[in-house]
Amino acid sequence: MDEGNTDHLSSSLTDLMTSLMVIFILLLLVFVSHTASKDAVLTDVLLTKLRKDLQPQGFNENTIRPDPRDKNAILVIVPGKLMNFRIQKADLKDDGKDFLKGYIPNFAHILCDNDYRASIESIVVEGHTDRTSWAGRTPEQSQDSNLKLSQDRSMAVVEESLADLEGAGKEQDRSCFLEKLSATGRGEQEPEKTDDESRRVIFRIRIKARYEDKMVRRLGQ
Repeated sequence: MDEGNTDHLSSSLTDLMTSLMVIFILLLLVFVSHTASKDAVLTDVLLTKLRKDLQPQGFNENTIRPDPRDKNAILVIVPGKLMNFRIQKADLKDDGKDFLKGYIPNFAHILCDNDYRASIESIVVEGHTDRTSWAGRTPEQSQDSNLKLSQDRSMAVVEESLADLEGAGKEQDRSCFLEKLSATGRGEQEPEKTDDESRRVIFRIRIKARYEDKMVRRLGQ
């Protein structure tokens, strides 16, 4: 084979590889776009369901809303006044326990329903604090103390929530909730307008893109 034919073959192979690469990239973009749109549908389905079913317990569009930082997550915000955390305390008062007792079983039953369970990636309980300084501590030490306090608050909610799912007929929901549940503390980060609102608890529900067709059909019923 002469040099001219070799160069022509090499050029043809290069063009072929370039064309295949372009096709691959286009297919990848279509797949990513398709998956992203389904993720958005999943989030909307669950958001609508939670707002409808939890409205009798005092929640609304402001307290059940999309996470502005993650399009595949939903925030369920429990205001501090409902949880009744005392300043610099992590133990739940009786009113807070009563609130969780009336809220958690229905909440868990929604998320652990067969139509939704497989699509829930995680349920994270976030504890928050206000910016109250701790006596005898530097501003940095107070921030550290508030971070630990927020973690303790989130754990208190997790423990009480799991306790509220004990008993006959709740075993499946408790097992599902325990599988997906975790706790974290955010300390003074993301403060709200008032101290009561800052001493809040958030359930962050993250959606994964699986079994989307079943959930889309569910929305249409």
